[in-house]
Amino acid sequence: MSTYYFAINAEGEHIFDNFPSNLKHITKNYIESTSPIDLNIEELKIKARIGKRSNSFGTIYTLTFDKKYVDRYKLFKELLGFSIISLESLANFHKSILIAQTVKTEELIHNITSLNTYSIQNLYSLIPQRTLSENINKQKDIIRGIISEKPNVTTDTLLKLIKYNLSMKLEFSVFERTQNPNAPIKKISHSIRNIVLSILQIFVDDFENKKIEVSLDSGSDSERRLEIDDDSLFVSLFYLLENSVKYCCPNTRYKIHFKEESDCFSISFNMISIKIETYEIAKLTDYGYRSDFAKKINLEGKGIGMFRIVKTLKFNDAKLEIIPRIGEYVKINNDIIYENNQFKIKFMGQQDWFKINTY
Repeated sequence: MSTYYFAINAEGEHIFDNFPSNLKHITKNYIESTSPIDLNIEELKIKARIGKRSNSFGTIYTLTFDKKYVDRYKLFKELLGFSIISLESLANFHKSILIAQTVKTEELIHNITSLNTYSIQNLYSLIPQRTLSENINKQKDIIRGIISEKPNVTTDTLLKLIKYNLSMKLEFSVFERTQNPNAPIKKISHSIRNIVLSILQIFVDDFENKKIEVSLDSGSDSERRLEIDDDSLFVSLFYLLENSVKYCCPNTRYKIHFKEESDCFSISFNMISIKIETYEIAKLTDYGYRSDFAKKINLEGKGIGMFRIVKTLKFNDAKLEIIPRIGEYVKINNDIIYENNQFKIKFMGQQDWFKINTY
């Protein structure tokens, strides 16, 4: 190759170059000239031309050793004109890559941050940070005292920390899988009720703090076993329950039902949560979308949770159905309107054929 390009966007960020590494410095010392320049390459003096063109998308430098361009400045100017045409495409491509990488990173950070927050809150509830920082030389004695005085609370806290760390491990595993569509998925028979219970335990205290009574269906359908990838389902349910804690009305009931349906097996989460307008149903699972009521309750949210639920459910051939106003109940609390809503996870192709056909 005898012609090279070095491009930066309008913000001065490097977006592309194929310059030889030992020649990149000449863009910093560029001086516009109609004459060829002499470059020393491997102890040989070689004639070249370098030019620069800019537009609203950035700047592109063109370096060439091609004799026809070196000898004819008019032809070299035409080369510069052609090079600037490509800058828009380069800048847009670079921007799209950055956006895609940012989305992927935010997806991971969102849940890891939540899990880390839960871990810290539970740990500091048992052992206040101030207690340790004010007694640096007696930290071990303080912790021993807390363990002996509160053995049951200590045990519960340690169990939660184990679960949170397991959740983080699963989150990394599932995140890697979402980045590789061809990654193998291992589906194993699991008790669906036990899977839901294992995740629900993480949020029990949060529901209790909001005085939300949680009930889990114990009918015959709850005994079903499904062929599922439990890691990805764990992440899906984690996001759903985390959102439930955030956006459910205090002093209400939260009901989880299992049902064998004609086209699927479903888990329904019935709750008194923030009002969902009809036009929002399709938007709630869009990346970054947050309703006005959600923003009032949680200013720091990024609108990633619902998006991730749908994305990770696909690993289990499942989909999310959102049904607002399944009842006429309406409650207003601190200027927030709450209604009776249902979020249903539908596992396709998992229905019990024998049970369905004996009705």
